[in-house]
Amino acid sequence: MNAARTQISVVTPVRDDPRLVNALCSVPADVELVVAMTRPSERTRRVACRFEKNRPNVKVCETNEVGMAAGVNLGVRAASHEKMVILDSDCTLTARTLEVYAAALNEAEFVRGKTFVRRSGGWSRFAGLGQEELNLVFARCARLIGPSIAFRKSAFLGLGGYDERSGASCDHEFVLRMEERGIRTHFAPEAVVWHQPITFKIDCCSHIGYGRSMRYIDVKRGSLYGLRVCLLRWYPQTLALKLVRRGPLSVIRSILMGAAMLYGYGNEIVAKKLEFSSSEVARDI
Repeated sequence: MNAARTQISVVTPVRDDPRLVNALCSVPADVELVVAMTRPSERTRRVACRFEKNRPNVKVCETNEVGMAAGVNLGVRAASHEKMVILDSDCTLTARTLEVYAAALNEAEFVRGKTFVRRSGGWSRFAGLGQEELNLVFARCARLIGPSIAFRKSAFLGLGGYDERSGASCDHEFVLRMEERGIRTHFAPEAVVWHQPITFKIDCCSHIGYGRSMRYIDVKRGSLYGLRVCLLRWYPQTLALKLVRRGPLSVIRSILMGAAMLYGYGNEIVAKKLEFSSSEVARDI
């Protein structure tokens, strides 16, 4: 038993992910594991309850709210320890990750590590290259944008936790609050998680969700931060760098995923206008 890692709680937010078992099995049995279910499917509920029944140190909690933010907030509040590691349901821990995070959290309140993406042919052959580039970027200037993040419970909740209306980019919204207060993120390169292969469908759906969330951030903050993040994939310098470093397929992916984000961003504008129009009609009636 590793004494340092037993002082950590691993929180896995999930709604309906067939890879959940892989994530949970990567957590050592001597570590507290909190499965935070957000309006889960019956399949997810069965998997979580089986782990709770058959393994020590497993807590299962549930909310009717949906989304990553709601799951993380629920799990963090339910956890017993001060040191938190967030493990997405489509990721797995490596052997030393929890030890590394335990040590890093003695020195810093917010820590991020590295994420690598598995490849299984097709779209996944190059879709994960962007994450490897982010590992290099975060080594120079770390931001608490997951996966592979850890923090102290009191510090996270002290900043209000994740905004549960912020959608898929709840980590961006939280990081902006951190940075306004001058709070820095520590980088721990040996804290590694592996992400499932990224298919074309997963990629598109994720980026549409990111776009919607970026629009929420801009409305909330009165900024263009989210729009700039969406457009970043279309910047000529971005495309040129990707062509040189990753090849033409990565350029095509950047253009397509930029379009997906802008589609999500625009749909959020339409949705807000429809919501406003509906409320005006209801008031007139």
